Amino acid sequence: MIDTLLTAYWIEIFATLVILIALLILFLRSDKKPTPREDDLSIKDKINKLGQEYTLLGGVVVPALRGMNRIDYVIVSPYGIFVLTVVHEPGKVRGRERDGEWEIKSGRRRDILYNPLWENRKWVNALEKHLGPQPFIPVVIFTQARLKNDFGKNVIPLSSLPGFIKKHDKPRLFSDKLEEIIKRLKPQDSEER
Repeated sequence: MIDTLLTAYWIEIFATLVILIALLILFLRSDKKPTPREDDLSIKDKINKLGQEYTLLGGVVVPALRGMNRIDYVIVSPYGIFVLTVVHEPGKVRGRERDGEWEIKSGRRRDILYNPLWENRKWVNALEKHLGPQPFIPVVIFTQARLKNDFGKNVIPLSSLPGFIKKHDKPRLFSDKLEEIIKRLKPQDSEER
């Protein structure tokens, strides 16, 4: 009887250990990537930490040559107007700054990514027509991908966003102009901080 109880006891301990090890392996293997929504919250959090002089506007819509452009984010500050193109795809990005297409590889999967700098340029042009000449600062942010080539100073990982913005520290816009720009860009359902 005692042998049976000891055997059952050790089987129970062994089963519990197997389950714990399996859970640990699953936990360590889960390579959970942030969702685009989580990336957007991270962008907002990073901008909020920069201070009150930075106004983040999301989903800014401006007229374009053939319709309308919806710009991911615009940050209005005394140091310039940052125009953000956000790329959420995971993987390793290869290409050159002037290439029309970049390659993004995730595991065995390879995809083509149209040069986001060109889309950003379109957005800056549309903003220029809408607001007139302003100190626009284009920036492309990769939230999950690793950049394997030099794509220029305006293509950065999300973690570098605060440092990139803080490097621009020479005032170029003053409060009356800032208020006017924010008013003209602020959408009805603004994601302003």
